[in-house]
Amino acid sequence: MKNEKIKLIMQKRGFTFEDLAWLSGVPYSTLTKIGSGATENPGFAAMERIAKVLDCSLDEFTDREPMVPYDYADYVYRFKKLPDNMKEYIKYTIDSEYDQMIHSASSEKIKIKCFEFTNIVGGLAQYDSRIERDIMVSSNEISRACTFCVYLSTHVLFPKFPEGSLLGFRYDDDYDPKNGEIWIIMRGGFLFMGRVYKRNRDIYVKALNGAIDHWHINSHTQYKRIGRLVGVLREGEVDMPEDGR
Repeated sequence: MKNEKIKLIMQKRGFTFEDLAWLSGVPYSTLTKIGSGATENPGFAAMERIAKVLDCSLDEFTDREPMVPYDYADYVYRFKKLPDNMKEYIKYTIDSEYDQMIHSASSEKIKIKCFEFTNIVGGLAQYDSRIERDIMVSSNEISRACTFCVYLSTHVLFPKFPEGSLLGFRYDDDYDPKNGEIWIIMRGGFLFMGRVYKRNRDIYVKALNGAIDHWHINSHTQYKRIGRLVGVLREGEVDMPEDGR
């Protein structure tokens, strides 16, 4: 048992020995002896109660490699403390990034509608400037869930999405946007792609590159939901994907 590791976890959690004593029921004097290294092999029952309060495994007090590394366990601990709306945001982000990572190219192809917007004004795409074509993409879980895709011919969404990326979207006009999701929203003939976040009953879309003011999208008479990002079909390619016609 390494006393330095206990003190490190306490520091990360923001606990003092007084806090730990009060929450665990282990006497303060016992905890200070453990923390100083004076007690090298404390009893299992005491260490189990300490681990429960610190929300970690007993392995994390030793040189043994824990099943979940401490850094990750610390993120889980922080995640549990967040409000539900922030948990939804984080889970969506993890799912989205994981789907992008694991999707693989396939010899099977499917045809999908692709839009390219040639007029970008202040980070907004003019809807009437769109070029529409059918293209062929690899058939995978992401592409099959898409109803259309957008080819990024500029670096307007860098660094989140580099120039040349092919982004897959699903038209979900009746779907209620959730925290963390990326949507294309249209207002006044211009399109804005951003991440949704909610504050009480208000819904906002936040720019991915920080270059545009947030859009408050509660009013259905002022905006239209064009599509929800499903995932990246191709990332950072220079040329337009092959035409499917």
